[in-house]
Amino acid sequence: MEGDPVERFNSFLLWYLPVDLFLRCLFQPLPTIEILPYLRLPVRRSKIVNYLLRRSLMNLFNLIPWFVIIPFSVQILLPESGAGIAMIYILAIALLLILNNFLAVFIGFQIQKRPILYLIPFGLQAIVISVNNWGLPMSGLSVSFGKYILAGNPVLFVTLPLVITGIIYATSRLLSRNFYIDEIKSANKRKTYFSSVREFQFKRFGEIGLYLSLEISLLIRNKRPRQIMVMIPIIILYFMFIISNSKHPYGPFFNLIIVTMLIGFGAINYGQFIFSWESSYFDSIMARKNNFINYVKAKYYLLSALSILSFIPIFIFFLNTQSIDPYLICSVLIFAIGVNSFIIMLFSTFNDGRMDLSRSRFFNYQGIKGNQYLLTFIFLLLPAGIFSLFKYYFNPVIGELAIAIPGLVFIILSDWWLKRIIVPQFQRRKYKNLDGYRNLSL
Repeated sequence: MEGDPVERFNSFLLWYLPVDLFLRCLFQPLPTIEILPYLRLPVRRSKIVNYLLRRSLMNLFNLIPWFVIIPFSVQILLPESGAGIAMIYILAIALLLILNNFLAVFIGFQIQKRPILYLIPFGLQAIVISVNNWGLPMSGLSVSFGKYILAGNPVLFVTLPLVITGIIYATSRLLSRNFYIDEIKSANKRKTYFSSVREFQFKRFGEIGLYLSLEISLLIRNKRPRQIMVMIPIIILYFMFIISNSKHPYGPFFNLIIVTMLIGFGAINYGQFIFSWESSYFDSIMARKNNFINYVKAKYYLLSALSILSFIPIFIFFLNTQSIDPYLICSVLIFAIGVNSFIIMLFSTFNDGRMDLSRSRFFNYQGIKGNQYLLTFIFLLLPAGIFSLFKYYFNPVIGELAIAIPGLVFIILSDWWLKRIIVPQFQRRKYKNLDGYRNLSL
């Protein structure tokens, strides 16, 4: 296989297609349209649905592969196998990309209704990795699949269009059934997961619990924050995979940086936009007579919860690998909830960038300011630097205490610095931030 360029190229097919579907489910924009203007016109529902399905084909995921496939077909397949085989290969790849496109659209619309279905693309990746690790190398299977395509077997070119047609039909039915909001949920069905969370799980927290449930709803129901939240387990699993499969153990300082990054990844991605998430309607929030202290406390509690949820799998993983002291991991968590949360919230008061929550996170820098890059270096290097300094002059135990004690102090005094520092700082910048939130430019 090493000397055959066709087999080398085909060895990546069954790796690329699942990854392509996975990325589409996370980042491919769903075809949507403003329905209200069409309700006054004699336009059939099926016509609008078909237009949406056709429009779903216009995306980078369907365009970028051709910059590789066409040169490969022209320069390698055409001279070696002839024009007929090259055209068959291009047609098969086109059908596979179309299949991934409509499958991602169908899964994407289902995820809009049931976020738990995000497990589908993650499960697919887990299956591919498991098959490869259980003695069935994906590269070999991929080469066989490529040969099957090049053989021009008619079964493939009959099966793929039938499967695509079935998925298109299922997606069009889904769109048709959910065309109007009163067809999506009846008045009785609107009290679903989020109302239950608000009424039963967070009821004991009073007004803070209400703000907390609204914040969770904002993160899950809107496209950009939902994609950011989905990236948290992806990044954690990715680094776990890299570290567990590394032949050369990393140094303690590198492991500490990785632990700090993974524990704080969710917090910093949520926290740097902690006020900007609601930038499109922040005027109405500031105009209401609400308890702004409780509003900010709810954000701090969610910030802490994200760090704790990230900490659990990281602690279990490094406890099994024994590559870093578990007490040090706990110290990093305390520092993240205390000191890092304070720094993140302080920096967020300077972020006056407007954000459109319906836009994809993919290549989207809306709402990102220069000081947020500085924030990334601070939250990564500060605990590692403090620990290394005290470890060098004293010992590792003193180093762990040097990051745990400030974190514990900031946690205990969280009410004080929220009321005396964060809220006053935001109030001083309130009009400048609101002016930035009203700006429609990036």
